[in-house]
Amino acid sequence: MTEMADYGTPVSHELLHSYFKNLVNQFFKILPIKENGEDTLPVYMESLMAELLGCKSLVPQLNDNAQYMALLSILQFLIDNQGCSVKDVKREVFKAINICNKLESAYADHGSEVAQ
Repeated sequence: MTEMADYGTPVSHELLHSYFKNLVNQFFKILPIKENGEDTLPVYMESLMAELLGCKSLVPQLNDNAQYMALLSILQFLIDNQGCSVKDVKREVFKAINICNKLESAYADHGSEVAQ
């Protein structure tokens, strides 16, 4: 079990494994929103960023994880550069999905340790 920083409630490795798998879908969802030109994209990405930052508070190991920082950085880039092309968004989304898969595998393969 991993300790949550603020509440002292343990988080199972299975839950974290599942969470990172779910993040793949959340990042992938950015693509059709961008492709359809929906005006909900900024709100969706900012909400996802809030969730990711909250997860960092709940799982202290993520604070020192370079892959998790890269994930946050990719999302911040997309938030800051909403006028970039669909091609650029696609590239960054798939890069983020790759990182999510690596984080998910780290929890599946190494229990509490997140590979960096």
